Amino acid sequence: MLDLAIIGGGPAGTLAALEARHHGLRVALWDRDRFPRDKVCGEFISSEARPILESKIPGTVPEGAEIYDAQFITNRGVSRTFGLPHPALGLSRRRLDHELWKTAEAAGVEAHGSEAVRRVRAPEPGGNRADAWEIETADGSVRAAKSLIIACGRWWAVEGLSSPASRPGLTARGDWIGAKAHFAGIPRRNRVEMYLFRGGYCGLAPVENGACNVCCLVHRQQVRQTTLKVQEGFAAWLAQVSRLPVLATRLRDAVQVSPVVTTSPVHLARRQAVQSGALMVGDASGFLDPFTGEGISMALHSGRLAGQAVAGAIIQGLDGQMAAENYRRNLSKAVRRGYWVAATARRLIQCPEWIRGPVTAPLPWLGGRLVRETRWRGNADEEIS
Repeated sequence: MLDLAIIGGGPAGTLAALEARHHGLRVALWDRDRFPRDKVCGEFISSEARPILESKIPGTVPEGAEIYDAQFITNRGVSRTFGLPHPALGLSRRRLDHELWKTAEAAGVEAHGSEAVRRVRAPEPGGNRADAWEIETADGSVRAAKSLIIACGRWWAVEGLSSPASRPGLTARGDWIGAKAHFAGIPRRNRVEMYLFRGGYCGLAPVENGACNVCCLVHRQQVRQTTLKVQEGFAAWLAQVSRLPVLATRLRDAVQVSPVVTTSPVHLARRQAVQSGALMVGDASGFLDPFTGEGISMALHSGRLAGQAVAGAIIQGLDGQMAAENYRRNLSKAVRRGYWVAATARRLIQCPEWIRGPVTAPLPWLGGRLVRETRWRGNADEEIS
């Protein structure tokens, strides 16, 4: 029997696996994709997450782009640049996820790529399957595990658990659409640039090999007003969607060097940390607004926290419910303020046109405060006693 089964091999899932293996647990990790693969993401890794990556993939971190400051630009032409407390990192998800997956394999994690999990069955205390999860993959094989972690993103669906994709309150359409592509030929500034416009925002961040990641989140209503399709040319589509001359100018001489990747629906909200005893990590536990730049950090930290909770319970002979409760409590302490602050800033960005200008104009000057208030607030160096 496995000590821990993890569904989802992104940053959250692999960190949970690595943390559990560090404490001697038998771990299996499943992902429906084959690595390397791409994801819609701002590809900005805040300084709070860098120590984790420097310990897990030390050879890869130097390949990323150093990011020293951030710039916010509004649709009224207001711009503000502020220095980050410590250097951040720009690294593509294609590179990041692949390296973490390989590190998990090297650490002894039983890693199953290109293998989807079809359904899970929760433990039945007192029954024949007491204290065990059953994990059934698409090919019909079944494994048993003492604990389960869900790390398969914000729009996951696994039979046996109530997933966002099957919940009546969350529609498959949603309000927001995410898209990204890499470009060459954009002069590097060693900063992350955030362009705020009516119905969305777009971030530019340098990544490895001199490329620039251009990633946006756009309200569906704004997309309907465009005549171009995103796949017809990302830079031209962005210029039409944003109506920001400064953004169009920034991308004017750029050359797109990767396919456009899109994702929909995007629901921005904090969700439950535990379901039926399974621990939710990364975007499965909630999707933080990308303009905070804390998404990857929260994925890494929540995965590590969940791995610690499971390992601590098993080492100390505690039941799965105790691990789940410890994780729920510590995750709430770490993220609740960040979600509240991000939601408040999002409401300002979404204000009606006649008040959007006055209320968003101060955002560039508040950017440093926004960064500080949305960071992970847990103890990243916590160890199991």
